[in-house]
Amino acid sequence: NHLTSFKQLPKIPQIQYLSLAENHIESLTGLSSLWCTPLESLTLKRNPCEFHQNYQKRVFSCLPNLKTLDGIPKLPEDSSPPEASIFSKMCIIS
Repeated sequence: NHLTSFKQLPKIPQIQYLSLAENHIESLTGLSSLWCTPLESLTLKRNPCEFHQNYQKRVFSCLPNLKTLDGIPKLPEDSSPPEASIFSKMCIIS
């Protein structure tokens, strides 16, 4: 494979396991296109995006159904509470 982004993936609404190892995916942009799928296992090993800061947290927070990333089970610290991610992007004016 020579994938460079998640935007190149076909739409597979019922996908549960996806291996994109050993590609050329540099950015996690477009990963949210898999949000509404029942994806439980994703492998991104040996892609440049693997070296991004907070890589695991970013992937797990984007894909709430995901149970394993690169063969490693999701840990409690790998995902932040939904309200934390929503409120961190808000500005409250009173």
